[in-house]
Amino acid sequence: MVPDLQENWLQQSETELCLKRCAYWVSIRGQPPTENQSTVTVYLPQQNIFSVEVLPALMQRIARGEPI
Repeated sequence: MVPDLQENWLQQSETELCLKRCAYWVSIRGQPPTENQSTVTVYLPQQNIFSVEVLPALMQRIARGEPI
């Protein structure tokens, strides 16, 4: 979900990364390849909110080689 003006969605500098509204994540690991080269729909579960609390847990699982 992004604000109406996409340039207001993300601010990045050497000191911060700020996402406005809400971001979701999904792992596509293990999904079959697609032959569609123009558009691919990816469904994002709304319970998978990308947050400050979730990011370290995801990174730790990736570092251990665990699926996310």
